[in-house]
Amino acid sequence: MNSTSSLVQLQNVDTQLQEISELLGDLPVKVEELAKEEQQLKEDIDQRKSRIKEIDLKISKKDLQVKSLTVKINKLKDQLFLVKTNKQYDALSQEIDYLKEELNNIELNELELIEEKDTLSSELEERENNLESLTEDLHKRKSNLESLIEESSEKKKNLETERSDIVKELSATVVSKYDRVFAARQGMAVVETLGTSCGGCGSIVPPQKIAELKQGTTLQSCDVCNRFLYWPAKKD
Repeated sequence: MNSTSSLVQLQNVDTQLQEISELLGDLPVKVEELAKEEQQLKEDIDQRKSRIKEIDLKISKKDLQVKSLTVKINKLKDQLFLVKTNKQYDALSQEIDYLKEELNNIELNELELIEEKDTLSSELEERENNLESLTEDLHKRKSNLESLIEESSEKKKNLETERSDIVKELSATVVSKYDRVFAARQGMAVVETLGTSCGGCGSIVPPQKIAELKQGTTLQSCDVCNRFLYWPAKKD
């Protein structure tokens, strides 16, 4: 098999591999993105659940503090009726005021915690709903991807083996140029001549090249787009 025939076969194999890749489209990337989004959402939900537990514990402690201070304040109020001097009365009153201020601060802090918990609970419910929807979408896309991969994996494996065998028949220089043109020309590096024109870009191919292409003894490229050219056997 000459180099031209090998290049034509290589182009055919790569075209089929490209079709398989296009069949999957951006599904693998989308599945990966959804999986990352799902993981982030799970972590976010876990963080909110953890914070809600912390808040519940703090609120319980605040409740105990409120009860303890309320008992102390009531006892001090009862003592006001038992004191005999203004000095004692003033001292108890000051202590009661101090405890009331402390109680007020604790209750305000507890109220802030309750508001934070309500907000977190609302956000948590929303995220759990989003997670359920996202997980369902991810499951469908994964199933679709696995199905497509299963359908195309055997064909892809055979094509990759065939490609490897073809590449061995070509020089490293030719393969390197082929790969560059393939990447630059949207996956079309080898084209047939259409009359006296390049089948890729439509440029006129010089008569001398046409003659050499018909002989099929040397590799020829389009002077404009650099694609490899060949003369189809049916045109001989």
